[in-house]
Amino acid sequence: MIGAEDLLLQRAQDLLARAEKGEITYTPFLTPGEQARLNRHLTKAMEGAVLWGGYAQAERQRIFFLPPYLTELEPELRATCLAEFYAESVVALEIQGSGYRELSHRDFLGALLHLGVERDRLGDVCVTAPDHAIFFCDRILADFFLEHLERVANDAVRLRYITLPTDFDGGRRFVPVSDTVASPRADAVVAALANLPRERAQSLFTEGKVEIDYELEERTDRTVLAGAVIVIRGYGKFIIRSLSDKTRKGRYRLLADQYV
Repeated sequence: MIGAEDLLLQRAQDLLARAEKGEITYTPFLTPGEQARLNRHLTKAMEGAVLWGGYAQAERQRIFFLPPYLTELEPELRATCLAEFYAESVVALEIQGSGYRELSHRDFLGALLHLGVERDRLGDVCVTAPDHAIFFCDRILADFFLEHLERVANDAVRLRYITLPTDFDGGRRFVPVSDTVASPRADAVVAALANLPRERAQSLFTEGKVEIDYELEERTDRTVLAGAVIVIRGYGKFIIRSLSDKTRKGRYRLLADQYV
């Protein structure tokens, strides 16, 4: 039986083959982990590909595989040529609740999926206010939602197309985390982020509960660098902002943000 990663690679290779024959092709909305895996397996092909999820900081993105005549163009001209494809494959819809109930990311996503839509047909779902969200999909699916999505968690909602400001950041919010660690080893960092003893943090690796840069990590001695994204199942998702300065006692100052 073909595994999920093999299937992902096989489908990407099929799209790439079509692109090499002159067709612009694109994937479903991929998770950061899926993007990383394709980048690892298709390094050369990815150099000529374009990722887009509706805004600059999107996590779930589509990969556009371009025919040779487009990869040779200057970036600005290439973007102009792709604008029509972006307009059909990645559009933004706004969901506005009644204002009488606070709605969560889970509420919005659940309502969208409840209509029988697969998760990879949707990009990011960004909760920007207690009763308000913006999400991304293709135009055909957007029209479907406009016609059929009427309620989210029993709250009446309205949908409309929206043009995002250039500085849209997805409405992400963070809680700062700071600590000191004996070394930049992954187990030490995870222990600090999750507020756990070192031994318990090490067991999380063997239990498959730690991802670094969206890849499952088993090496407790891996060196963590600034910019790394760490997901600790059951404890949260973090981005490392700094892990280089030392205290007088020789410990490393850890500065991170936790997604909320």
